[in-house]
Amino acid sequence: MMETRQQGLSLLMDLKETLKREKEALMANDSAAFENIVTEKQAFLFHLEEASFEGCNRVVIEREVSEIKELQECNVLLTRQAISYHDSILHALSVGMEKSSRTYSKKGQLSPSKNAGLFNQSV
Repeated sequence: MMETRQQGLSLLMDLKETLKREKEALMANDSAAFENIVTEKQAFLFHLEEASFEGCNRVVIEREVSEIKELQECNVLLTRQAISYHDSILHALSVGMEKSSRTYSKKGQLSPSKNAGLFNQSV
């Protein structure tokens, strides 16, 4: 029974370390590391459902959970920021390409084209 309790606390501490690594990967824009960490986080869900925290120091557990929550919120914010940045770059590139693109019409005349762009954003 003591092993199960230690396992619960140990899982929380391991999750916290994983979230710290995730934060570093997000800040470094390391997509390969981020992808591996997301897979690790999914495995924690299963293990945490099975873990028992009965008899553990409630204050320690609450502190760990609070730190995990803060790290997760920070990582979500960093993820949203990265997505927003990439969206802004894609928008700027696609608008810039539309303004400067010119193509030839069927009659051989040079004319602006609204369809010519670097990226197709119709996903």
